[in-house]
Amino acid sequence: MIQIIFFSEQTRKQIDIGIDVSNFAKEEDANERKDYQKVLNDLINQCLSRDEGWKEFYKEKMEEPSDEAGKFQENILEILELERKAEEGFYYNEPENAINHLRKIIDNYCKNDKTEQGWYLQILARYKYKISKADSNSIQKEAWKKNEGLLKPKEGINYKKLSDINDNRMKRIKDWISKQKTYEELMLTVNDILGNLSFGIKAQKFEKALQDLGSAIGFLSERPEKKYKTSPDNLWCVSKDYYFIFECKSEVEDLRSEIYKYEVDQMNDHCGWFDKEYETDQVKRILIMPTKNVSYQGNFTHYVKIMRKEKLKSLRDNVRDFFQEFKDYKLNEISDSKIQELIQVHKLDIDSLKREYSEDYYQKKWMTQNLNYYSKI
Repeated sequence: MIQIIFFSEQTRKQIDIGIDVSNFAKEEDANERKDYQKVLNDLINQCLSRDEGWKEFYKEKMEEPSDEAGKFQENILEILELERKAEEGFYYNEPENAINHLRKIIDNYCKNDKTEQGWYLQILARYKYKISKADSNSIQKEAWKKNEGLLKPKEGINYKKLSDINDNRMKRIKDWISKQKTYEELMLTVNDILGNLSFGIKAQKFEKALQDLGSAIGFLSERPEKKYKTSPDNLWCVSKDYYFIFECKSEVEDLRSEIYKYEVDQMNDHCGWFDKEYETDQVKRILIMPTKNVSYQGNFTHYVKIMRKEKLKSLRDNVRDFFQEFKDYKLNEISDSKIQELIQVHKLDIDSLKREYSEDYYQKKWMTQNLNYYSKI
């Protein structure tokens, strides 16, 4: 998901200008009944020809003061000062003093940011190690729960099952949409997610995008492999008693002729992990892979389906079309019934997700594979 807060102040202003300009174009098109393409071309030409009116508008917008930026600058100086005092305390063998300074940062500046809280808790755990190794591990455990990109504690991490008790998909979709201020920002976020759901994308980006996609369309979604190393890349809980597990091979080349034995074995291991943790057969197992041909040496131990390039593209297209429907609605007022209708129209209901976006694999036979090999000699 695009995190606009991490962009520079100038970039954020430029994004706002772009959104303002697009809104002006819509208003002009609606009021004067102009051809939309012509309006767009006129705007582009104004920018390229450095129209005086455009230059003045851009200058005014870029020079507008930003209270948010000033507040951030003020806070960052205070945070850096506390960090300096904490490190000095630790250097002079005063861990309790160092811990007190870190606690001020966590309590005063990170209340709404779990990722930052986790980062400072990890530093605090390092300080605490001089006083109590057990307490240090507990703090690191707390840090890791808030930010799974940090160091994993030595002990105390147990898997917590995804469980959809309330079964309220519509609410989760509306909550996710409400995080976007405008329709334009919504589509920026959606397109960012979908842009990373293609073969050729690095595994970490692809798996994060698949997790975000699951959340966007109303499911409980996580990346258990990132946490526990012996589990599927992605897991969706799509209803009270049904799950999707995904093994992602986004970096495999398009021309790959078969699924290798070690990849089959990996999928088998992760299916076994799911069986052990969830003790249910209510699951759809999907291997995202450019080919559906399984090596004669590999044998799946569970019923597995394959999501190839065309099926993945179909899913992306339907998700994009689904969110584009919100253009004519106020994002905070759309009804549950309308969302449910759009889910059905764009084949994002659970039955369609089970049926539309994956296919059976083909198990190669020993004779066929070897004849193909010898024919090339």
